[in-house]
Amino acid sequence: MAEDDQSEFWNFMAEEAENLTVASDIPETVFNSVSNVTVIDRAAIENYNFTSVSEALRTVPGVMVLHTYLMHNLPTIRGALQEHYANKVLVMIDNVPMWNAVTGEGDLDRVGIDSVERIEILLGPASVLYGSNALTGAINIVLRKAPGKNARLGRLGGGLSSGSGGSGGLLDVSGANSLYAWSGDEASYTLAADLSNNIQPSFRFSDESGNSNLAREYLNARSLNFTGTSKGSTVLVNASRSDQNYLGNSLTLASGELFNEAREGALVSYAHEFSPSWGEFKYNTAYDWQRRNIPRDATDNLRSDIIGSRFTNTLSGRVFLPGNFYTETGATYDYRYARHYQNYYSNTGTQESDNSLNNRISQECSAHLQLGFDNELWKLLAGARYTHNNSAGDNVSSRISAIYMVNQHNSFKAMFSQSFRSPTPFEQYFLTPSTTVIGNPGLKPEKADTYELSYLGSHGKFFGHITAYHTIYRESIFRNKGNFTREGISYLNKNFYDNSPGYTSTGAEIILRYEAKHARAFAGLEYLYASRGDEHAVGAGSTAGSSWNFKHVPAYTFSGGFSRDIKDFFIASTLSGYGKSRSLRSNIDAQLWADASAGYKKGDVRHALAVKNLTGRIIKYPEYVRQGVVESIPIFTGRRVEYSFEYRF
Repeated sequence: MAEDDQSEFWNFMAEEAENLTVASDIPETVFNSVSNVTVIDRAAIENYNFTSVSEALRTVPGVMVLHTYLMHNLPTIRGALQEHYANKVLVMIDNVPMWNAVTGEGDLDRVGIDSVERIEILLGPASVLYGSNALTGAINIVLRKAPGKNARLGRLGGGLSSGSGGSGGLLDVSGANSLYAWSGDEASYTLAADLSNNIQPSFRFSDESGNSNLAREYLNARSLNFTGTSKGSTVLVNASRSDQNYLGNSLTLASGELFNEAREGALVSYAHEFSPSWGEFKYNTAYDWQRRNIPRDATDNLRSDIIGSRFTNTLSGRVFLPGNFYTETGATYDYRYARHYQNYYSNTGTQESDNSLNNRISQECSAHLQLGFDNELWKLLAGARYTHNNSAGDNVSSRISAIYMVNQHNSFKAMFSQSFRSPTPFEQYFLTPSTTVIGNPGLKPEKADTYELSYLGSHGKFFGHITAYHTIYRESIFRNKGNFTREGISYLNKNFYDNSPGYTSTGAEIILRYEAKHARAFAGLEYLYASRGDEHAVGAGSTAGSSWNFKHVPAYTFSGGFSRDIKDFFIASTLSGYGKSRSLRSNIDAQLWADASAGYKKGDVRHALAVKNLTGRIIKYPEYVRQGVVESIPIFTGRRVEYSFEYRF
């Protein structure tokens, strides 16, 4: 029995971990990857009953998924906070980057969790691989495929939840999904559709104007995904829309219901792989269109429509050299079109203003070259990427990785990596008649240098991953306030985008996992200590204070989980928490929440009953974007009960 359990564990490690592609052009394992990579595979998604990509990511040490005054589900890696629109974490679908050309953010809700095969998380700078927008890391959402050649997979599912009234409230449809995947000898395809409704229990909220009312937060997401492969060619199509509440309005006039913010996206990608005897190459072209529509006043009459698109061409590959050496090389051209950030009146359709963001075009060209060595004991890789951005200038990012393989399942890693992020058109050119926030055309790119040491090992059914890191941040972009001059016009005491002085962070991440045939468990911990070199004044008079990135970040985060099969039944529970943190003017206590689920699966049918946020407490995080009178934002507002079912065919 012990041998069967150990075999079960290594089947997981072989079939899932060896397919990693987020850190290299060629599939790697977690042990010999040239970066620190963590995987959430399909088995973990089902065993712990994760209902969204965001929920799964919150269990990874070094990753937080936050909620600000103006946006849901912002992924943050190693405590480097995402601003309202900034994109420090690159989000991809099947290795295809997707982010808004105007405001820069990726969207974790463009793929429903039931369409996900695994989630690969690269912790640390990744610009040598991906250029801009991978300042602190990358998240690759890998879609489900048919299990092998001449196989198929069919799935139908859905669910109900307790809705806005908590465990005693009315039922809401929490989701519906379908998937069909087929694979033949030389071709395969997958078609999946997902709908999810996350409606939080009502809670009392006070807005920036001091209005207090009951508010009901929700996020409803729909997505359609298609992947098809044939003779080395792959087509990817993603279409999505999400509707969510928008806290940036007066709760009194909105009667607490909150106005709707809509996000839409359409991604089409074509890739072709070819493998001559001396190397392996991949060409990819992709078009990504995104739209965001948000309310701007308390009547829902004035709204902003934000539309942008990106067209990308990439050629990358590996050339084999004598003596276990190889080179990885590639070039990318990225054409970004900011069609508009347009304020308009919804009752008449008339335009309010031109805010200098209409028809902005930016182009970025880059090329990278890396030299590697790989034998049974050592894997070495060193290289750099040169990038030219027509508005932000030139950049060179480099990395060096050295992996020593004690054996197939134990390794030591030493890594140095650099990264950067070009400012977005929004950060450079935004301007409205009210001049709430002023874009700064003179912004410099954000940069980060990271040093890492890691050990990965396993013994029997146990797996451990320990990392220590030190990161130096330079020219981070933030919202400053004061006197600012743009194009010869002076603005007094206004918010404007600016580059901050440098600051540092030092941290450690620990991942422990146990995998047996009928029982699984995991535990994760991150601890970090950071400087306040980017400290700056915020507010005036009675609301005066100071802010810096890591003021709002807890010193530690942790997570753990356990699941067990008992014949045809299963149980699971997860526990997560953040340490104490600070908002602009107050302290926020440590936050702790737990989920539990139980179910029954037999043959092709699976039923599950879950309780999310068992204690029913409001889980808060510091509000770090607007930094007005609102000190914290709830990530969860109470207990929710969910039922889900699945039928496979």
